Amino acid sequence: MLETCWNEIGYAGDRSCPELVKWSHCYNCPRFTRAGLSLLDREPPEGYLAENAEAVSISKEEEVRETAGVVVFRISKEWLALTSHVFVSILELGKIRPVPHKNDKYLKGLSSIHGQIVPVVSVRKLLGLDEEYLTEEEKGFRVYNRFVCVDRGYGRWIFEADEVLGVHHYFVDALLDAPATVSKAPAAYTKGLFELGDKRVSLLDEELLFEAFNRIIK
Repeated sequence: MLETCWNEIGYAGDRSCPELVKWSHCYNCPRFTRAGLSLLDREPPEGYLAENAEAVSISKEEEVRETAGVVVFRISKEWLALTSHVFVSILELGKIRPVPHKNDKYLKGLSSIHGQIVPVVSVRKLLGLDEEYLTEEEKGFRVYNRFVCVDRGYGRWIFEADEVLGVHHYFVDALLDAPATVSKAPAAYTKGLFELGDKRVSLLDEELLFEAFNRIIK
């Protein structure tokens, strides 16, 4: 049986042990050290090794699951997402200046961000989504329309979002296949779906989306 004199006459007990004068604390006493080392020589309890191996196995399985970061936003009733590395900034709505002699329902005009002129495109019309369905009263003070500035390395673009939820992560292997139609959003622009709380989010294909942006400006 393990001797626990430190709990009886030692520092945690009544401190009547004469060795305390020499060692000042039980932690410094050789008897305390020997008792601690003896714990390492004990046989593990039944089932301990199997339980520990299972815990390590589960931990490793969780570690290898790949996650990806996205920015989640809403246009009309649709919750959408784009991979986070294409986002430059989320801004308050700015002034949009029309492009002379350019009449395109997908190109809203030009706006300035930090002195740089950036084309403003309508993802809403590109995906065939309705106008915002919430009234100002329904939105409350937490929901704001925003300019979303994105860049995939070949120039910046701006589009308007009715609400921006921020950066979130999803498990790549949990991505669901997009159905033939995702509300009114063409499935061609959707890589797949993932769950975010009670929301089902459509992950947009950034390559296809930026290709569409480039076609608009030509």
